[in-house]
Amino acid sequence: MRIINYLKKHLFQIILLIVVLILLYLSFYPLYMLLIKSFKTISDDQSNPFGFPNPFTFANYQYAWVVVKPYLFNSLFITITETLGVVFIASFAAFAFVKFKFPYKNIIFYLIISLLMVPGIVTLTSQYELVNKMNLVNTYAGVILPAISGSLPFAIFLLRTSFGGVNQELLDAGEIDGASNFQLYRHIMLPLSKPIVWTLVITTFIGGWNDYIWSSLILLDEGIQTLPIGLVSFTQFYYTMTGGYGVPFAAYVISSLPLIIIFLIASKQFIAGLTSGSIKM
Repeated sequence: MRIINYLKKHLFQIILLIVVLILLYLSFYPLYMLLIKSFKTISDDQSNPFGFPNPFTFANYQYAWVVVKPYLFNSLFITITETLGVVFIASFAAFAFVKFKFPYKNIIFYLIISLLMVPGIVTLTSQYELVNKMNLVNTYAGVILPAISGSLPFAIFLLRTSFGGVNQELLDAGEIDGASNFQLYRHIMLPLSKPIVWTLVITTFIGGWNDYIWSSLILLDEGIQTLPIGLVSFTQFYYTMTGGYGVPFAAYVISSLPLIIIFLIASKQFIAGLTSGSIKM
């Protein structure tokens, strides 16, 4: 009887717990499969696809590093350049919207924000035509510049909201002390908005690192292709030849390490940015 009463009293919490556990399972099971298969031999993967590796082998990671290494620089260069470009351009623009008064400021800001409502896939063809006419196909710039421009509306909105929450008295005090506009931006705005800036850094880096569609359209030569393009091609080739996924999955684990590292470095700032009230996700 006590059990029945307890269940009735805490029915909602029990249902919520079950839902959370199901979601956790659905989220972590693919990661579990990725890890265990990355340590399996080809024969073990074929005979025991869902069980633990028997035996464990690290040879997959040695082979995978040979596959990943040629694409690693390309991905790092493109992603870091995109991230720096988005953060600096958006922060300058957001500071201008907060600090300066100029004609039609609000109208311009709302026009920028309205671009968030346009799905990126809708402009894919016209964007490719523009890049092609500018002779940027098969170049790093053909990937980097459109990625920066496409990320700016959200980045400006995010940083402008955060910068707008900075106490105006701090800016006034800085001006009284003789600080230039750049010094106000560098020493007041950015430090006080560090959680949001790091949130933008992480989201931009992840988006650039995982981009496949646009990069595959622009980067035609294998020597300048990024990790997602190289790994997709290699996975198809390897499975066709061997019927296993051990080495490709090991390559996926290696390729995810930069994302894990940057998240570990900025995890506190990222969580603070999500919970600060300046961003809703």
